Amino acid sequence: MRHIESIYSLEDIFTRFLEAADKKGFLIPAYQRGYKWSSRDGKGQVNILLKDLLKAFELKKDTYYLQFLTLKNNNDELEVIDGQQRLTTLTILYSVISDLSAGKGDFVLDKLNYQARQNFIRKFIYENIAAMLSTSDWKAFCDANEGFDNQDTFYIYHAAKAIERFLKNTVKERLEMFVGYLNRNVMLIINVLPDDLNSEKVFVNVNKGVKLGDEDLVKGLLITKLPKDFDDYRLRRTETEINEARASIGRQWDELSGWSSREKIRTFYNRTESPERMSWLIAQVFPDTDPEGSEHPVFEYLDRLYTDRKLTASEMFAKIKEMKMSLNDWYLIPEIHNLLGFFLRNGGGKYYLKIEAVNRLMKLPKSEVLKNVKNFCLGVLPVNQQTGEIKELNFQDDKSEIFNLFLMMDVAKFLPVGSQKLALYDFSNISDRQWSIEHIFPQTSKDFRKLEVLSAEDLDFLKEILPDSESGLKSDNAEFDKAVRKLYLKISDAGASCRLDSAEVKILEKLLAGNASALHTIGNLALLPGNINSGLSNHYFNEKRRRLVKKVGNGEFVPFHTYDVFSKLILTNNTKLNIWSKDDIDAHEQYIKTRIKDIVNYLKG
Repeated sequence: MRHIESIYSLEDIFTRFLEAADKKGFLIPAYQRGYKWSSRDGKGQVNILLKDLLKAFELKKDTYYLQFLTLKNNNDELEVIDGQQRLTTLTILYSVISDLSAGKGDFVLDKLNYQARQNFIRKFIYENIAAMLSTSDWKAFCDANEGFDNQDTFYIYHAAKAIERFLKNTVKERLEMFVGYLNRNVMLIINVLPDDLNSEKVFVNVNKGVKLGDEDLVKGLLITKLPKDFDDYRLRRTETEINEARASIGRQWDELSGWSSREKIRTFYNRTESPERMSWLIAQVFPDTDPEGSEHPVFEYLDRLYTDRKLTASEMFAKIKEMKMSLNDWYLIPEIHNLLGFFLRNGGGKYYLKIEAVNRLMKLPKSEVLKNVKNFCLGVLPVNQQTGEIKELNFQDDKSEIFNLFLMMDVAKFLPVGSQKLALYDFSNISDRQWSIEHIFPQTSKDFRKLEVLSAEDLDFLKEILPDSESGLKSDNAEFDKAVRKLYLKISDAGASCRLDSAEVKILEKLLAGNASALHTIGNLALLPGNINSGLSNHYFNEKRRRLVKKVGNGEFVPFHTYDVFSKLILTNNTKLNIWSKDDIDAHEQYIKTRIKDIVNYLKG
C-alpha cells in the first residue's frame, strides 16, 4: 500500500486513492441503513448538495469540501463506515453525467459494492441508467421492472431523476466545465481506521449534515488521525481505548471552543473579526497559514504538516491546548493582562507582528514573560528609552504614537506605577466605544461646522493663544491672508460674544492653523469619542465636559485620564472648572511628560 493522503478530489477518490490503497472499490455493508437521501420535494439532501456544488462552482472557489469519508480495510475493498449517503449520491451523479456526456463519469463504474442492493446498482446505475431515466415516474419504472419496489431503490431512483433535471435544466451548456470543477476542486477528507476496530461498533466523532468550517475540519483531522500516532506496536491501543481517546478529544475541543468564543477573551486578544469560535486560537498557534485563495487555510496548512509527517495530530492538539492555557493565564494575571492588552491595541505595527510577539512569549519561562511584555510596550511608546523624554510629535503624522501615549496613561492607572494598585483594565471599553485622539479645543472647520457665535469663554481662550498683535500673524496662503487678518481683528475687538458667518467659520481654521501653536501640542489632546464635536456650536470645553460627566452618570465608560483632565483633577493650576485656557494646556502637557517618565521607569524596572 502506498502512502495515503488525507484529502482527495472527487475524481481521485475513485481512481488515485483506490490505487494507493490497492483496493478495487468501496463496500457498503449490509448492516448499514439503506440509501435515504431525499430529493422529491426539491429541498432534500440531494437537492441541497447539488445547489451547494453549483454555488461553489459559480463562485469559482478553489476548493470545496464534502466532509469526511471514514473507511476500513475489508479484504480487497474499503468498507464505508461513515459517508455512505454522500458516496452513493456521488456515484449516481457521475453515472448520470456519463449518460449525458459520453462517459465523462465512467471512472465510478463498478467502484461501489452495495451489499444490500448490488443487483439494482449494477443494472440501473452502472450498466443501463438511460433506461431508468427514460421512465416517466416511479410507478412506470416498477411496472416495467418487477422486484425492485423497495425503499432503497425508491430513493436512488428519485435521486437519479433529480440529478438529471438539475444537470439539464440548471447546469445546461456549462456541463463540461461543471464536471471539470467537480473532478478537480471538490474534495473529500479520508479517514482510514485501524484494521482491528469492530466496524459495527466504531465511534467516529464527525459532523453530519452541517457545512464544515475551518475549525470543524481541523477538529475532524485531529479526531480521525490521532489513533495513527499509536501505530507503533508498543503503543497500540485497544478499540475501547481509541474510542475513549476520541471522546476525550471531543470534550476537550468543546471546552477550548467555549473559552475561545467568550466575548471578553476575543475582545482582549483583538480577534472579534473571526467568524468561527476557535479559528482565531488555531491561527494564533499556526500563524504561517496563507488565507489568500482558500476557504479553509488553517485546515489545509495543518493537513500538509500532517501529510508531510512534520507534526502528528497529538502534537498539533497539544500546541493548541498549550496556547489556550498560556493566553488564559496572561488574561487573568492583572499586570500581564494590562500590558499585553495595551500592546495588542497599540496604534503602530501590523497585527501579524503582534501575533509573532505573542508566540515568542510562548517560548519563554513564565518568570521571563512579564519582563518581555514590558519591553514590547516600551518599544511602541514614542519616547527616548534612556531619559523617558517624549519625542517630537505632530498630530497629523503621528496619531498612532500619540494614541499609544494616552492609552498607556489610562492603562497605567491599573499598574503599579507610583501609588497605583494592580487591577484588570477592561479593554472592551476602548474597542467598543471607538475612542480616538481628539483636540480638547477644536481646530478644524469640520469641528466648527455648527458654529454661529463664539461665546465669551471661547473668545477669551482664542485671544490667549493667538499672537498679541496683527504683526505677529502668519498666513501660508496669500489668497486667505486678508480674510485671516480681518477675522483676527474681529475676534480681538469682540466683547461678550462674536457672531461668525459660514465663510468666517472656514477662515477660522486657517487662522488657527498657523497662529495657535498651543492647539497642536499634546496638552490640548485627549482620548475622546470621534463624534464628540458634532452638534457643538460654542462653549467647546464646558459642553464636552458636560457630555462626559453625563456619560459617567449614566454608567458609561470614559477613559480615566480623560475624565481627570476635564475634571482638572491632575492639573496644578487654578483655572475655572468650566473653561479651557493656555495655562491648562501647559499644565496638562507637563503632567503627561512627568507621568510618561514614571511609566518608562516602571517598564525598565
